[in-house]
Amino acid sequence: MRLLSRQHGLSLIELMVAITIGLILSAGVMQIFMSNKRSYLLQSELSRLQENGRFAIQIMGKDVRLSDFWGCHGDLSNVSSDLDDTGTGYMNFTTGGVSGTDDGTNPDTLTLQGGYASGITIETPYMPTPSSSLHVSAGADFAAGDILMVSDCTAADILQATNVNTSGATSQINHNTGVPGITPGNKTGDLSKTYQGEAQVYKVQRITYSIQTGTSGEPSLFRNINGSSQELIEGVEDMQILYGEDTDGDDSANRYLSANDAGLDMTRVVSLRITLTLRTENTNLSNDGDGRMRKTFTSTIAIRNRMS
Repeated sequence: MRLLSRQHGLSLIELMVAITIGLILSAGVMQIFMSNKRSYLLQSELSRLQENGRFAIQIMGKDVRLSDFWGCHGDLSNVSSDLDDTGTGYMNFTTGGVSGTDDGTNPDTLTLQGGYASGITIETPYMPTPSSSLHVSAGADFAAGDILMVSDCTAADILQATNVNTSGATSQINHNTGVPGITPGNKTGDLSKTYQGEAQVYKVQRITYSIQTGTSGEPSLFRNINGSSQELIEGVEDMQILYGEDTDGDDSANRYLSANDAGLDMTRVVSLRITLTLRTENTNLSNDGDGRMRKTFTSTIAIRNRMS
C-alpha cells in the first residue's frame, strides 16, 4: 500500500512573512513607546521649568518688596554708617536700597539693601552716651558679628555688634572698635545720637542676585546675603532687570529703564520688572539650536517701602 506523505511545520516563505509581520508590529510598539517616553520627558521638563521659574520670582519678589527699609523715618537721609570702610568685607549700606548692573547682552545683577524682620525695642537702661551699649529684650536673636541698624523716627545708625551679653535681664549689644575676629568692624564706637525707648534694632542685609555657573556646570541663579553666597536654582541662564521710575510723585512708575540708562534716577525707582530665562538640562528636546527648551518669566514688583 502506498503511504500518503504529510507536510510538517512551515514553509520558508510562510516563516519569512511571519517574521516580517512581527517586525512591523514590534516597530509600531517601539514607536508608540518612544513617543510616549518623549512626551513624558517634555512634560516633566516643562513642569520643572514652570516650578523653578515661579519659585525664583517668588523669592526675588519677597526681597524686592521688603527692600529699602531704614526705620520709621523712612529713607537714607539721616542714616549714619559706623562700619569701618577699610575693614575686610565692608559693605556700604548707605548707597541706596536698590541698585544693579547692566552688562549689555550678559545677565544683569540686582542688589537690595535695608533692615528686615521685626524690630526689637530698646529697653532700659537707655544710652547715657553715644558709646554706651544698647539694651534689648533677653530673647532677641542677635549675635556678635551681626550688622545691625538702630533707628527711631529721626535718625538711624548702622553698626556691627562686637559682643552680645545675654546673661542679664536684657541683652546688651556692644559696638566697640578694634575687636579681633569682627570684620569689617566699627570705625567708631560712638553712634550719631543716644537712642531711647522709642528706638528699635533691626538686622541689616545686602542681597545680591546674579547668574553664575553652578555646581553642575549649568548657569544658575545665585543669592548672596551679606557676603554669603547660595545657589538657588540651576538652569537660569539670563536675568534682565528694568527699573520703574516715578517721575511725577504718584507712587506709580511712568517708565522702565535699564541700570545703564543715563536718565535713570535710582532714588525715584518704585518698582522692578524682572525677566528670567530658564532652560532645560536635557539637550534632546528640540530640533533647534542646542536641543534645549526655554521659558521666560516676567514679573513687575512694587518696592513697598518707597510708597507713600
